[in-house]
Amino acid sequence: MIRCKSVAEKNSSGNSVWLLKRNPLVRRLFLGIFTIGFAAGALRFLFPWQVLNLGGTESLISLGGTLSAIGQVIGLLLLSRLFRGKRSSMLVSGLLLAAFALTTALAQDSFILTSARLFEGAGAGLLALLIIRVSCEFESSRGETVGTLLSALFLGSAIGQGAAGIAVENMSLVLSLSQLAAIQLLGFILFVPFLPVLGLMLPRIEDQPVSTTNEGPKEHKHFHFSHLIRVLLTKRVVLLATIYFLYDFSHGFYTPILSILINNNGVPINQIGLGYLTGDLVWGGIQLYAGRVVDRIGHLWPLVLSLLAKGTIVFFYAGVFSFTSLVLLLALAGASEGFLEPARNDAAMAYSPTSNLTHDHSHYYLVHAPGMSFSLAKHDHEHMHVTGTDEVVSVLQTVGLLGFALGAGGGAWMLLEHFSMSFLTIVGGAILILAGVLSAGFRFVRTAEPL
Repeated sequence: MIRCKSVAEKNSSGNSVWLLKRNPLVRRLFLGIFTIGFAAGALRFLFPWQVLNLGGTESLISLGGTLSAIGQVIGLLLLSRLFRGKRSSMLVSGLLLAAFALTTALAQDSFILTSARLFEGAGAGLLALLIIRVSCEFESSRGETVGTLLSALFLGSAIGQGAAGIAVENMSLVLSLSQLAAIQLLGFILFVPFLPVLGLMLPRIEDQPVSTTNEGPKEHKHFHFSHLIRVLLTKRVVLLATIYFLYDFSHGFYTPILSILINNNGVPINQIGLGYLTGDLVWGGIQLYAGRVVDRIGHLWPLVLSLLAKGTIVFFYAGVFSFTSLVLLLALAGASEGFLEPARNDAAMAYSPTSNLTHDHSHYYLVHAPGMSFSLAKHDHEHMHVTGTDEVVSVLQTVGLLGFALGAGGGAWMLLEHFSMSFLTIVGGAILILAGVLSAGFRFVRTAEPL
């Protein structure tokens, strides 16, 4: 359990200097997250084509999105409890991604490859909560912190996607390999150096648990679910959970098959990779600036406008028939989402109410004195439980991931029912616009009122 307090940031007055420049911890985490993002971006980009190469279908690709979301829930709710240190969290996330890379290199069955998305998702979920936990240590620049670390993830992913598309195309031509063999070879190339490179960075990252201070009440192993429910059932948190759900439901609906749709429109894989590279570079680059904007003006209008803009852009994805239109749309989408992620995550941290629960109960134990028989004794023991930011954010992230899983499952079902992939993008855009309209409700819900 953590609460958002300014603990790690000693020089909060130097906000005119970029956090990435003035804080060594953020720089080290930036490099580690960038490395993981690079490998993850390449592998996710290649996944749809490899499923088809192994005899799978578009609906199986969508199922992969569902399994990835389930894996992220496991990472958020289970692995984040087991691995709380910065270094250990990044190491486990890297190991899980390495398992997905090895499966990509060796899999001869499309279902086995799809099942491996569980590993990739679990690592991504653990990494996402690490970013939130670290951001909570920088209260005066919370939006900039989450924007900076997310930009590392998306910049790495952007370069990974672009490099993967170009590499597969060139390897197929130069080495006379099929696309299936080229992707398997690239998966092996990513697997071999990935862990050693990550291992060189990890010793520079402190491994103490991400927490506040040693003062105050301690965590206890038992858990009061009803207490957390009362904390969550405020109007702001419920509205934010709805937006999390709709946003990720939309992306689960259309993103797993987007690259296949564009490829079917006549855009080759290497150009799709470059288009994704452009979009994610814009996305990651803008997040470096967007976090500072969120810190200055708040998260409301960046959240509303970015959702409305992204939903409108998604409507046009089905009409991409050239590299130029692909780059233009993905760059615009990257610009809109560059403001969305810092705003959404800042809202999650801002609306996570910290609440205390104090209770006592009896502890029973056996006592024995010389010359006397054993007897049963008891004493009363008082516990204080603090529900803080990471519990609430974990729930919000889980709601979003469940939305993604349901969206991907719904997309797979619609493809089986012979709806077109273009129709899925139209539905996805409409859901994003609905989320944008609902997010304007934060203007009228300013207090943590219960439902």
